[in-house]
Amino acid sequence: MKFEWTLAFTLCLLLVMASIPAPALANQVVNMEFQQAPLVDVFQILGQLGGYNVLVDPSVSGQVSFSLKDLSVEEALDLVTRTTGYRYQIIGNTMVVASQQRLKSEFGTERFAFVVVEHVPVESAQRLVTLLVPGLKSYIDANLDLLVISGFDSDVDQALQVIQQYDRKVFAPVTPATAVPSTPDVPVTQQSAPVYYGDGVHITGLLLQSFPELEFKWEERTHTIQAEALDEEWQQVKAFIRQYDIPVFSVKGILGSGDETFVLIEHQGTTTLLKPGDVLNDWTMTSVENGVVEFALADRTFTIKMGR
Repeated sequence: MKFEWTLAFTLCLLLVMASIPAPALANQVVNMEFQQAPLVDVFQILGQLGGYNVLVDPSVSGQVSFSLKDLSVEEALDLVTRTTGYRYQIIGNTMVVASQQRLKSEFGTERFAFVVVEHVPVESAQRLVTLLVPGLKSYIDANLDLLVISGFDSDVDQALQVIQQYDRKVFAPVTPATAVPSTPDVPVTQQSAPVYYGDGVHITGLLLQSFPELEFKWEERTHTIQAEALDEEWQQVKAFIRQYDIPVFSVKGILGSGDETFVLIEHQGTTTLLKPGDVLNDWTMTSVENGVVEFALADRTFTIKMGR
């Protein structure tokens, strides 16, 4: 089920949906540091901190690394745009970022589409659309399984086709259970342990190094690690997996504005701006101190630094 609304209405909606609580802060002093951060994300962050809706032309690309201190949002925007060869223009309460030539010409027709994702996680649909249609902007409402996409007509049409093909119900084949040879003296059993957050291939490699007497297999379809082992060995294996089953987050930027600190986190090809207390992939960002970011889930914690 898909709905398309007018550009005027959806721009107002996006102001309400903006992930950063950003009143008009164009003159507020900020400190920021980015390392190989997507340029599009940097413009989005700066624009939203200035209190603007943000539209970035699909031609804007690349990554940036810089550290700026004690600048207003407007000064930071001027520096970043000019040093990267782009320009920005304020139209009402919307900031448009593009090349100077592009800003001088007329933009193509922009439109928005609202798509209810039914059979796959809405986050997965967003990652796929972002990968295949780089110029598209997208937002999700996980509670409604709603994906909001915006861009030029051709990009929106391509994204809708991608989602239509991807969002289909697939029934996984049932694999009959196979008997595992065992003896009364050596109770070897075949078991599997799920990997919820980490890189299953990487964790399987670590297991092969730490338990060379066992054979481990990573099952991508079920996101489990399988092996034949004694019950006591399996207890050690499961504890090992739990230790390394953490998300592969990468810190792309840290920005301080007043008493608040924001961190740009990349995960599975998608970047998200967080502040302490926000949750990403079930993990809560608990603190940011001296460039070290801590995440926690129940009794588990891990820390990362810029560039992980």
